[in-house]
Amino acid sequence: MSALFLTLPLEDSLEAANTALQTAPPGEVEWVLPVGVGVLTTDFVIGSPVHALRLRGGDGVTLRLNGGSLELTGTMTGLSDVKVVAEESAKGVVLKGGRVEVSDVSVAATASADCTALTVESPDGTVVIDSLTVMASKGSDATGLRLLAKEAHLTGLSLSHVEASSGDAFGVRAVCQRSQWADVAVREVHGGQVGVGLELAGLFRADLSGLTVSKVSGARAVGARVLVSREEGEGLSSVDVSVSEVEALESEWCVGLLVGSSGPLQVRGFTVREVLGAFALGMLALGGRGIEVSIGQVEEILGGTVATGMRVLGGPSLQPVSVRDVEVSRVSAAPVPADAHPGPAWSDWLLAALDSLAGAVFGPLTLPVFPSVADVVGLHVAAPLGGLEPVLDVGTPGEITVEDCSLFVITGTALQLEGGLRTALVRRTEAWTAVHGGWLQAEQLLLAQLTWHRHAHGLRLGPGEVRAYDSLFTAIVGKPFVLELDAELSASPALFAEGAGPPFLEVGPLPYVTPGTPTVPAVLLTGSLPPPETVDLRLVPDAVVTRAAVAVPGDGPRDPAPFVGAWAPDVVPGCDVRDPQPRPWLPAPERPAPGALVDYLARDARSLLAVMLERARTVMAPWEDRGPADFTTMLLEAVAAQLDSLAYQQERAVVEGFLEDARLRRSVEDHARALDCTPDPGLSATAMLRFRLDAEALATLVKARLEELDLPSLPPGTTALEFLTGGGVLELPADTLVANSSTQEQSLVFVTEAPLSYFPRLESIPLAESVRVGDTGATLAGVFPELEPGRWLVLYRGRGEGGHVVRVTSVALATDTTFVGWDPRRLATETFLAPGDPIPGPRAVVLGNVVPAHHGLPVTPLPEGFESDSAEPFARSLAQWRALLSPTVDGSREREVVLPFHPISVQAPGYPLPGDEPRRGTPQLQVSVEDDPWTLVEDLSVQGPGDEVVVLRATPNGGASLRYGDGINGAALPPRMTALGLSLRVGLGTVANVGEGVLTRLLQVPLDAQRSASAGALLDQSMDDVRLLVRVDNPLPAVGGRDPESLDSIRYRAPAGVSEPLSAVTVEDYVSLLQRMPEVAGASARVVARDLRTVIRVTVLLRDEDTLDPDEILRRWAGVRRRLEEIRLLGVDVEALPPRWVPLDLDLEVDAAPHAQADGVRDAVVGAIAGDGGLLDPDRSGLNGDVQLADLYQAVLRVAGVTAVRVKRFRRLESHAPERLAEGVIPIGPEEVATARGGFWPGSEGVLTVRVCGGLR
Repeated sequence: MSALFLTLPLEDSLEAANTALQTAPPGEVEWVLPVGVGVLTTDFVIGSPVHALRLRGGDGVTLRLNGGSLELTGTMTGLSDVKVVAEESAKGVVLKGGRVEVSDVSVAATASADCTALTVESPDGTVVIDSLTVMASKGSDATGLRLLAKEAHLTGLSLSHVEASSGDAFGVRAVCQRSQWADVAVREVHGGQVGVGLELAGLFRADLSGLTVSKVSGARAVGARVLVSREEGEGLSSVDVSVSEVEALESEWCVGLLVGSSGPLQVRGFTVREVLGAFALGMLALGGRGIEVSIGQVEEILGGTVATGMRVLGGPSLQPVSVRDVEVSRVSAAPVPADAHPGPAWSDWLLAALDSLAGAVFGPLTLPVFPSVADVVGLHVAAPLGGLEPVLDVGTPGEITVEDCSLFVITGTALQLEGGLRTALVRRTEAWTAVHGGWLQAEQLLLAQLTWHRHAHGLRLGPGEVRAYDSLFTAIVGKPFVLELDAELSASPALFAEGAGPPFLEVGPLPYVTPGTPTVPAVLLTGSLPPPETVDLRLVPDAVVTRAAVAVPGDGPRDPAPFVGAWAPDVVPGCDVRDPQPRPWLPAPERPAPGALVDYLARDARSLLAVMLERARTVMAPWEDRGPADFTTMLLEAVAAQLDSLAYQQERAVVEGFLEDARLRRSVEDHARALDCTPDPGLSATAMLRFRLDAEALATLVKARLEELDLPSLPPGTTALEFLTGGGVLELPADTLVANSSTQEQSLVFVTEAPLSYFPRLESIPLAESVRVGDTGATLAGVFPELEPGRWLVLYRGRGEGGHVVRVTSVALATDTTFVGWDPRRLATETFLAPGDPIPGPRAVVLGNVVPAHHGLPVTPLPEGFESDSAEPFARSLAQWRALLSPTVDGSREREVVLPFHPISVQAPGYPLPGDEPRRGTPQLQVSVEDDPWTLVEDLSVQGPGDEVVVLRATPNGGASLRYGDGINGAALPPRMTALGLSLRVGLGTVANVGEGVLTRLLQVPLDAQRSASAGALLDQSMDDVRLLVRVDNPLPAVGGRDPESLDSIRYRAPAGVSEPLSAVTVEDYVSLLQRMPEVAGASARVVARDLRTVIRVTVLLRDEDTLDPDEILRRWAGVRRRLEEIRLLGVDVEALPPRWVPLDLDLEVDAAPHAQADGVRDAVVGAIAGDGGLLDPDRSGLNGDVQLADLYQAVLRVAGVTAVRVKRFRRLESHAPERLAEGVIPIGPEEVATARGGFWPGSEGVLTVRVCGGLR
C-alpha cells in the first residue's frame, strides 16, 4: 500500500492528491494528514470507486472544518488518529464505502442549523468503529453519530453534549441489518423536541453489551431504543445495560429503555433509574418469539398520570416468556388506580406493534403510539393467547414464568400478569407496600413461595385453575386474594395469612427479619412515595411457619428443600445486574491486508508489466531509467511474458476442470468416464474386396512355364491356374494391403482380415432362382464344391446397382444346382433377379472371391537383425523408424507414453449386419514391455496391482498415448530404463467410406510360409509383376467408418446417463429396464421363495416372438440374459422365462355391407383380430393383457364393410374352459399372453372362426 504525505495548506494538497488518484490504477492508498491544523472551508469529496482510501493522522493532527465538510468514498474508506473540529458544517465528516473503518477519532461539531458530527454509510458492506469520541454536537437538530450499514461492529464509543436547540437530538442514530455494540457511553443528550440517547433499528440481529446512557431530556425522551424487525432473524440480545436520568420536560412519554424484536428477545443485566415524565415507563420489552428478561433493577419511575416500572409483552407464539431476578421499586403517579385490572389497550397495542415491526423494510423502525390509559404498575407481564389463536393448532404454548422478583413501594398495582390460555408460574417473589397486590390470570396458574406484605388490597385471580403453595400474605387490608368469576382454587396447602379463614392458616406474629411499619403508608394512597425505609422479609430462624412447608408439584430431588415465603433460608437478598456471559460476538470481517496496487483483471503481459512498473515506483524509488535498453525493464518484460503464459495455463486448467467448459478431448473424455460414460472412439471403415486374375498375365506365365518345362501345351484336363500351382489352391494371405489408386486424394490403405482361397469358377456365379426380400439362402446355377461354410459372398447386380453381403453357413449340392444358406440376420433386403426371371430389371450374380478388409495401415517394428547395407541416409531412416516403434522410457518417472502415429484404427471383425453399422470395435494396437506382451483394456481402476495392462487415452494436442498402471490399479513399469514395443494400425473415420471401384491398387501381399511352394512362387515375385497378375477392386462402397464422438455429443450424453438406473433393486426396476430394450415387447417380474434364497422370476415377451425363427429367438434371449446379468444386484438370483401362451377360442358372425366382397371382409376381420397390429397381436396385447369383449366389438366394427357383428363363443381354448360372454372379459395372468394365430411355441395356436353373412360372393 502506497502512502502519500499531505502538506499544509491542506485544501491544495487534498485537491492535488485527489486529482492524481482519479487516474491511478485500482488499489489501496493511504494519505497522511500533516501535523498542525488543517483547515477546510469548502465541501470536499475525495476518493474514487476503484480505490481503497485511508486517511490517517497522528499526534498533533487536527482537522478543522470552517463551514466546509469532508466526504471520503471508495471501495474501502478509513479514518484514524484524527481530531476533528467542525464549525458551521452541516454534514461534518462523512465516510462511505463497501467497508468503513474508524479508529481513535474524536469529533466536536457545532452549527447554527442542523448538525451531525460523524456520518458513516455502508448499506451493502461492513462498518468497524473502534474508539470514537464525540465531544459535542450542537445545532437546531443534532446527531452525534449517524450510521447506515449492512453489518456493524462498534467498540469504545463515547458521545456527550448532543444538544438540539429547537429540534430533535440523537446521541446515536443507527440502521443496521446486523450489528454488535460494546462499551458504548452516551451522556448529556438534550433535545428541543425529542431527546434520544441511542436509537438502533436492526433487520436480523442486534447485540448490545456494556451500554450506558445517562442524562437524556427533551419534550419527549427515550434513553435507549433498540428494535429488530425480522421474525426469521436471530433477534435482539442486550447484556449489561444501564440507563439513568431520563426526563420528559412536557406532557409526553418518557421511556428509560425500550427493546423490541419480532423474533427472540434476551435482556440480561440491566439498570433503569430515575425516569421522570408525565407518562413514565422505566422499561418496555417486546418480543414476538419468546422473551427472556433477567437480572435487572428498575427504580424511581415517577410519572404524572401514568407510571410503569417494567412492561414485558410477548406475542402469540409457542415460545415461553420468563422474568427472573428483577427488582422494581418506587413507582408512582397520581391518581391511584381504583382496581388492579390491566386495561385492554396494551394487548391491542402489542399486536399492532408486532405487525408494524414485521412489515417494516430496511430503515428506521416505528411503533404505534403508546396507550395513554392512566395506570400505575410495578411489573406488567402479558403474553395472552386467545381461543382463536392459530398458534394453538400446531403445539403447546410456552409458559409465562415470574421468579425471584422483588416489587415494592408502588402507588398502584405491584404485579399484573395476563396469560390467556397459557400456563403461568409465579414463584419465589415478594411484593410489599403497594396499593394493589396484583391481578393474575392464566389457564393454569401456579403460585408458590410468595411473600405479599403490606398492601391496601390483596391479589385478584382471574379465570382459570389456580394452585397456591407455601406463601405468606400479611398486613393486607381485606382478603389476601380474591377469586373472580370462573377462577377455581384447586390446591392451597401451606398458605398463611393474618385473620383469614380457610384455606389460610394463621400466621401468628410476623416472622420477618425486619417487617417495617405494620400498615400501608397513608401518603402511598395519594400517589406519592413514602420516605425510604429498611424492610427485610426473610424469615427469622426457626420460624414456626417453615415447618408447614410442602413440596411444590413438579420439583425434583435437585430443587431446594420446601420453604415458605419468597426467600429460602440460606439466600442473601441483593441483585447483581452484571452478566458474566454475553452472547458470543460475530467475528468482524478481517480488514484487507495492505499490499501492492494490483489490478485483478491484469492477465496479459501488457497489463502485468504496468502493475509491476507501478509497484516499482514504491519499492524501487531510485530507479529512473526505464528505456527499452534498460536491463531492469528487459527483466520485467521477460517476467511479464512468463506470467502471461502462466495465467493462460491457469485459466486453461480451470476450464478443463469442468465437463461443460473443457475444450481438450482428453479432459472431456476423462470427465465422461468418471460419470460411467464411455466415449465412442469411432470405427474404421470396412470394404468387401474382390480379387481376380488377369487373363493375359496368366497366359504369359503359362507360356513361360511351358517353355521352361519344354512342353507343347497344357496337360489334358488341367487349367492354367492348376498348372501353375501344381494342382494346389492359390491362397491370398491375410493382411494383404490394398489402397486407392488416385494420387490426388488422401491415400487410404485397407487390410484383408482373413486369407482367401481363390477359385476362378467363383468369380461370377449365376443364380438359378431369384432371391426375394427376406430370403436367407440362394440357389446357384451349377455345382460348386469349392463353397464351404464361412466363405463370404456378394449378391451383385452391377456397378451402381448395389448389392448384398452374406456369409455362407450351409451348402447343399444338387445335380445341377447348389443351395447356400447364410446367417438369418443377413436376410435379403432387396430382390436379386436370376437370368431367367421374367421380372424386368438388372440380373444379379454371386461374387465368391471376396473377403472383408478394414481401413488401417499396419505399422510394425522392424525385425531384429534387419540391417541395411545401403547408403547412410537409409540406415539413418531405419534407426529413426526403430526408435519410434521401440522407444525406451524411464519406468520410475514415466506413466504415459505418447504414440508416434495417430489416429489408431478401431476395427470390428467381419462385415456389418444390415442396420448394424454403428458397431463397437477394438483398437488395433499391440504393446510389449521388454518383449513381454501387455493387454489393452478400457479402464485401469478395476485392475489389480499385478495385471500387466495398459489403456489408450487422448493427448492434450489431439494425439494418442498409452497410460500404464501405478502398481495399485494395474502393474507399473519397471523402475528403470525399459524398452517398449509398439505395433499398430493407423486409419480411422468416415474418410474411408469410399465409393465402389475406388480400392484398386494392390500394395503388398505378405509372405506366407503355409502356402505350397508352387502357389507361393506364383505370388513371390516383384510387386509390379504381382499387380499385373492379381486385380483387385471393391464392388460395393466401403461402410461403417465413423469418426470419434464429438465433444459436444460427449458433453450432452455423459450427464444424461447419470439419471439412468444402473441396477435393479425392486421388481419394478427389472420390468422397466428390460422394457427399454428394443427386442423386448413386455416384461413382468415377481419374487419367488426358494429353499435357500428368494429368486426374482422375470417373464419376458420378445418383440415379434410369434413370428421369429428359432435362431433369432435364441439370439434375442441371449441378449436378455446378458442384460439381466448387468442389472441384477450381487447375491440376487434371477431366472428368465418365456411367457405362457394362452390360445383363445373365438367364434364371430359378421354382417357385410351389400357392396362389400365377403372374402375381403373376412380377411380384414381376421387381420384386425390376429394380424400384425391387431387386437391379439402379442406386441400389442402384451403380458397381463385381459381380452375385453368391448375391444373385440370395436376392432371388428372398425373394418370397412362390416355393418354388424355377433360373438357366438368367447373363451380360452382349454378343456372345460368356461364361456366368458356374460362377464365380457377373458382374464390373462401377468405371465400369460393371449393369442389367436399361434407361433413358434407349441400349443399356442388358437381358434378364430369368422362367418360372413351378406356381401358380394
